[in-house]
Amino acid sequence: MAGLHLIQTYSSDSDEDKHEEKKKDDQIVNKLSLPASILSWKGVEYNEEVIDDPLDHNGRVRSFKHERGNWVTLIYINYTSSDCFHTWINSVLSKLPVEGSIISNLHISLSRTLVLKFHWIESFVESIKQSCRKFNKFVLQFTDIRVYCNEERTRTFLGIYCRDEDGMLKCLTDVFDNVLAEYQLPSFYKDTSYHISFFWCLGDKRACLKEILPSLTSSLNKFLAENMEEAYMHVNDIQCKIGNKCYTFELK
Repeated sequence: MAGLHLIQTYSSDSDEDKHEEKKKDDQIVNKLSLPASILSWKGVEYNEEVIDDPLDHNGRVRSFKHERGNWVTLIYINYTSSDCFHTWINSVLSKLPVEGSIISNLHISLSRTLVLKFHWIESFVESIKQSCRKFNKFVLQFTDIRVYCNEERTRTFLGIYCRDEDGMLKCLTDVFDNVLAEYQLPSFYKDTSYHISFFWCLGDKRACLKEILPSLTSSLNKFLAENMEEAYMHVNDIQCKIGNKCYTFELK
């Protein structure tokens, strides 16, 4: 905007020069204008630098720092647990050999946590929307408990593995990976294990948690046998969260 300010304060000796100058100003302003759909977002104009402090979020360390113009992005399937499923998840805490926290926003990730440039947002959302239109609704089955660790080995997770008989999750991530490649963003993990993380703790605690996986899986299977409707997840839409904006894309 500094260049635009210099153009606006430039003084011409003739009315004709002033007229030409104003036309140039208008052209530049038009080029700089953002889509109304983006300008309407709450908080978009807030550009204060954020200094990350792990103490603000239970010791978690970010994989990348906040930068102006970058928007944290994730493609996922949202899962809303029933009251009885939530009760079972809470009952697991007493059986764990480590301290941690229950995850409140349950979901199946279909992408890594990405950093999207501000000026990419509109076209990116449209591409994901068009991709989702190719897929039918489908069903997943919950089977067992598995342990996961992030790439930095700063956090460990317990997750419910989701069996996908028709391979729909893999098809979705393959299509999304093609979209991500257009923006030179990283694709999803090669060794995919689609799951719903429900518990996390600090550090790499895989060794001690693997020892209790059989008992946790037994507890899960007993719960699912008594509540058969909880054993399946109906996937009707895909979510994409960009910054503080969440999009929902219906499957056909």
